[in-house]
Amino acid sequence: MGIKIGIDLGTTFSAVAMMDEKKGQPVIVPNTQGEKITPSVIQFTDDGEIIVGTEAKEAFEAGESGCASVFKRGMGNSAPYCFINGKSYTAEDLSAILLRYLKEETEAVTGERVEEAVVTVPAYFFHKERQATINAAKKAGLKIRQIINEPTAAAMNYGVNHWRENARVMVYDLGGG
Repeated sequence: MGIKIGIDLGTTFSAVAMMDEKKGQPVIVPNTQGEKITPSVIQFTDDGEIIVGTEAKEAFEAGESGCASVFKRGMGNSAPYCFINGKSYTAEDLSAILLRYLKEETEAVTGERVEEAVVTVPAYFFHKERQATINAAKKAGLKIRQIINEPTAAAMNYGVNHWRENARVMVYDLGGG
């Protein structure tokens, strides 16, 4: 039996969370480098290696070729987002690579197989952007349990310890991108 996770597939950074059954609380799952967030950057090297995360972000910032970032903004667009080493990649393709990486990192850290995921998306995502996110997750080997708006996920997380009866909550989504 596998575990269920939540993924914030972010424009600039991504994160994975799961329920800590002992505490009854959601916890961020660090990647294999011990980081709680992973830069949403991918680098394709000339020898065919795919690098994701901090190392890819550093390569991007150093101006190295073969890097892709902020591709989430292109979700739902079937046109190529970039051309690297003679191959075209859509935002969906790049998101699938990032999601697969996050899944594999979580499995490496927890020692358990990831069974399903809830993925957050911006509230402004319409059907085609949400469907592209679901398609990317399937390409990454993830079964999607649900797609949730980012502000809704934030409100739900806040509410874990803060709700009171008849509470009113206002959520602002300022975005990280």
